[in-house]
Amino acid sequence: MAKPIITLNGLKIVIMLGMLVIILCGIRFAAEIIVPFILALFIAVILNPLVQHMVRWRVPVYWRCRF
Repeated sequence: MAKPIITLNGLKIVIMLGMLVIILCGIRFAAEIIVPFILALFIAVILNPLVQHMVRWRVPVYWRCRF
């Protein structure tokens, strides 16, 4: 019986799955740090139209910083 030969495609799939596992574990452990940044980005995107309107209405910077 012939020995099975590991093809390059099979090895590539195994390496990619290993990399995916490492990345997912890293994201899971870094969630405590990443989640606040994603939340801050979300809030900034949501409030950006309000700030742009305040700039057009020439609201002083002091009051714009409050939002």
